[in-house]
Amino acid sequence: MKNLAGVIDAIETQRLDLVRDDPRSLFAEGECETIYHLAGFASVPESVNHPRLDFERNAVATYNLLEAVREAAPKTQVIFTSSAAVYGEGKGEPLAEDYPTAPVAPYGVSKLAAERYVEVFARLYGLRAATLRLFPVYGPRLRNHVIYDLIRKASENPHELPIHGDGTQVRDFTYVADVVDALLLITQRGRLEGEVYNVGSEEPVSIRDLARIICSVMEIDPRFVFSGDVRPGVSLRWCADISRVKQLGYQPRVKLAEGLAKTVAWFEDDIISNRSAK
Repeated sequence: MKNLAGVIDAIETQRLDLVRDDPRSLFAEGECETIYHLAGFASVPESVNHPRLDFERNAVATYNLLEAVREAAPKTQVIFTSSAAVYGEGKGEPLAEDYPTAPVAPYGVSKLAAERYVEVFARLYGLRAATLRLFPVYGPRLRNHVIYDLIRKASENPHELPIHGDGTQVRDFTYVADVVDALLLITQRGRLEGEVYNVGSEEPVSIRDLARIICSVMEIDPRFVFSGDVRPGVSLRWCADISRVKQLGYQPRVKLAEGLAKTVAWFEDDIISNRSAK
């Protein structure tokens, strides 16, 4: 709710557990135009520790929502956000939507299962739906995952920066505003027949180089300390082929350096705000 503070007076909020509650209650006053389904379990390492919880919050929650739409609001569009984790390891080349899916963690399996439900409900029942496979998303107000963790650790100790792995892991980080552009674009121009679209930035970067850029933005020069180990279920190289969504008119607008600068600026403002509140 903290992240919604800037728009809270312009929106209506309802709290619902898609696993345990009946999503049909969302349509008590009639159908809506579009559902952007972003709810779910969003941690690869934690999915390894809690696979059942991950399965419920991703696969079961998505099934429950689709079934509610089918029964109570069949004209409502559903845009589901999945993850590049469905591809598994990756070999370094850009991953297109028809690349074999081979998840290496429960998170990727549950997201892939949810994707398949979206596809099947569209094909069998005529639901207007599509899936966006998001490559790692970052930006202001996301207080989790690698970019936030690197910024936080660098802020806490500008002299030494611990980094998981050996720094050679490659990711295609996508700024949050570009993800919003893609979500809106799919509702306007997508076929909505259960198809999948990759969303990335086309700027793959190693974690080592990512840390260097972040430190440059923060104007610090810490010593990097690599753990050498890679967490179970973590893929090594994810690079996005976004040709399919670009055919609809999508184009990433925020370059990595600009997005990191915006994220660092937000982080520093957020820290100051939290200190003032205390």
